[in-house]
This record gives sequence, structure tokens and C-alpha cells, in this order.
Amino acid sequence: MNDNESQTSNLFRRYQLLIDKNLRGAKVCPAGVYVVPDSNNIYRGSHCPGLAAAPRPSTANPPPPAASVWHGTIFVHRGYFKEGVFKFLIEIPSDYPASIPTVRFVTDMFHPLIDREGYFNLSQQFPHWRPYKDFISHILHYIKNSFRESVISNLQEPACFNVEALRMFNNERTYFAKLAAQCAQMSSSEPILFDRDSNHIMTFTPIDETKFNELRKKLHDAVGSKE
Repeated sequence: MNDNESQTSNLFRRYQLLIDKNLRGAKVCPAGVYVVPDSNNIYRGSHCPGLAAAPRPSTANPPPPAASVWHGTIFVHRGYFKEGVFKFLIEIPSDYPASIPTVRFVTDMFHPLIDREGYFNLSQQFPHWRPYKDFISHILHYIKNSFRESVISNLQEPACFNVEALRMFNNERTYFAKLAAQCAQMSSSEPILFDRDSNHIMTFTPIDETKFNELRKKLHDAVGSKE
């Protein structure tokens, strides 16, 4: 492949990502899940700082190197992980959508699908990745659904990075509930929620009551102006 072909290929992939991100719209991005592409890492051949610090789960066929990274946050409103605010990264391979992206949580997690390094197992939902049929939007839905009791109860051990958590869910539900609630509480605690030292571009800032009311009024006025 010559330089011109390579540039054209990279440009095509970049537009493929933009289509996946924008044109499919809010209807396919689940409520409570937010993603932002890394502006310094959209098919430019570099990794997000700190991504290489944690090794990938062992696999016979490792995915291609990442060419893009998206930063995401999920707000969980009900269930065992209620009130959790969990940050994650989506590492997108250079040949996406031919290859499946990798998901890694930045927040410390207790979940059957997530290992100690934060890697999220997609294999039960996507045993065979189908290019141009499976997209990042489907992964986002699975991430959200993975916190539901109905989904956890149907997980199989080979698809879990944290098998002990799954066994605890099946055999010691009370203990699982306590650890899940602790995980959620820690994620929304001030030292974790307002941490600006992590390799994640989504940051939160504490606001006082006056500022909160100002922002709420702006949102209310903005919504009202569209009606």
C-alpha cells in the first residue's frame, strides 16, 4: 500500500467512526451513557497516555493496535450498582469495524465481566464480531445492560473475567449486593469523582447550590425555547 492509499484508508476509517458516533444519533446511545472521542487520538497512530500501563487479557489472537480512543462515563440509576458513576475507555483498533473494540474501565470495579485491570469481557454478547452489523453503539448498550440483574443472572463463567464475582452473585447474593453497592458508592465519592489525575478526559467539578440553580435555570430555559 502506497502513501496515498494509506492516507485514503485512514480517512475512510475516520469518517466511519464519525458516522458511528454522530449519525446514528441519540436513539442508539443508551440513556445515562456518554462518550467523547479523544481529540488527540482519532486515527493518528498514537495511544492515549497511560493506556499501555495495563496489559491486555491473554488471547491467542490479539486485536490490532488501537488507532482511536473514546472516553465514556455511565451513570447507573437502579439495581445493585445504583448511583454508580463509572468511567471507561473504548480502544478502537485501526481496522474497525472489521475488528471488535476493547473496553476498559478506569474506575475500580467489582463486576463479573470486569477484571482487576478494568478490562470488560464482550464475548458473551459478541461471540463472533460481525463487521458492519455490530457497532460501538451496540457495545454501549451492552455495557449499560451488564449492570442489570437479568443480564448478570444469565452470564456464563467462560465469558467472565471475574468468575468469583459471578459465583458470589449466584450463591451469596447478599454479599454480592453489599460489594456492588460499595463499588457504586466509591465511584461517586468526591476523591474518585473529582479526580483529575486519571487518564480520562471526562472530569467533574463540585458546584455550590447557587451555581447549581443557575445551571438548572439555563437548562430549563433551553428546553423551553425549543417547545
